[in-house]
Amino acid sequence: MTFMNRKIIDGHVHYAHFSYEPGLMALMEDAGIDKLAVVCTPDQQRLSLVPDALLLKAKHPHKVYVFGGLDITPLFMAPGIAGEAFAHCVDVLMEMGVDGVKMIEGKVQIRKQLPIPDFDAPVYAPYWEHMAETGMPLIFHVNDPEEFWDPERVPDWAREMGWFYGDGTYINNEAQYQQVINVLERYPGLRVTFAHFFFLSAQLDRLAGYLDRFPNMHVDLTPGIEMYHNFSRQPEKARDFFLKYQDRILYGTDIGARALLGDQAAGIEQEESLARIEVVRGFLENEGPFTLAHEGFLFGGQEAVFQGIHLPGDVLDKIYFQNFERFAGAAPKPLNPQVIVEEGQRLQMMINVMAELQPGTSGDTSSADELLRVFSG
Repeated sequence: MTFMNRKIIDGHVHYAHFSYEPGLMALMEDAGIDKLAVVCTPDQQRLSLVPDALLLKAKHPHKVYVFGGLDITPLFMAPGIAGEAFAHCVDVLMEMGVDGVKMIEGKVQIRKQLPIPDFDAPVYAPYWEHMAETGMPLIFHVNDPEEFWDPERVPDWAREMGWFYGDGTYINNEAQYQQVINVLERYPGLRVTFAHFFFLSAQLDRLAGYLDRFPNMHVDLTPGIEMYHNFSRQPEKARDFFLKYQDRILYGTDIGARALLGDQAAGIEQEESLARIEVVRGFLENEGPFTLAHEGFLFGGQEAVFQGIHLPGDVLDKIYFQNFERFAGAAPKPLNPQVIVEEGQRLQMMINVMAELQPGTSGDTSSADELLRVFSG
């Protein structure tokens, strides 16, 4: 598939290990991606993937933005002051030279593991207030496709990933939406991009209402393949939506998510990554139907037909890079080696302590070790 030659920032890329750098950057060059934003998530063995992202940014300081994940250990160790601890974590991220915050904690099975799962609970207030006051950009994963709660509609691949939520032990997606809307109402200055179109691609009127109410709210286009099936069922309405809210939509692909969720040894898989680019760009640029067939869980091994909405060039530029630059800055922030070294030392200590507290598990300090080697030199 041939695409227009345009400047692009991929605002949603996962980077599960610092060894992925050659494959990821080669893919980005081949795909014509000018810059990328690495969104960091917690890691069971290494606590954080921020060190890996910082190492990538150190090698490519003008190309890589970093959205750092929160250290959620305070929720387990000192839940009463978790909000203050998260606010301090934001300060440390900013001092290191991180460009924003990524929260995966609204993904349903991860939320279920939190001892204080309700995002509008009082304990989170200092964190939300600090995010709003500082204007720190937030990329927030909230919920999952609505069919994941429906035993008749949930895809087989989602069941295999443990993403069926209709057994009564998970939060209802509407309850979580309400909690997050409560947060937006209390902290209207919060600058947030909801990943995966806020999982409201089948409810465009509802999403439009939220965008009208909250001027600092954005959505990104990272698949969830269900998004593009939903858009393709009503292409004229989808095109009207994209034209009306052209300043509030950010390009992203979720490249690297498969390695993060599954076999990290696989690294950045080229075919699966190209499939993500093709479905997003094909939808935005093509006019009329187009067919894609790729292996992997994104397509479930099936050939799929989508409808393109053929957006004008000036709208594409907003979605491809201008909206992200307005959200997170025209260039990545410079790194602060001294603060980065201090954080690397803290992570080493925390990983070792947690390994001692959990017999049978061995903490992995490899990313923190590499971070200290690079930034202490």
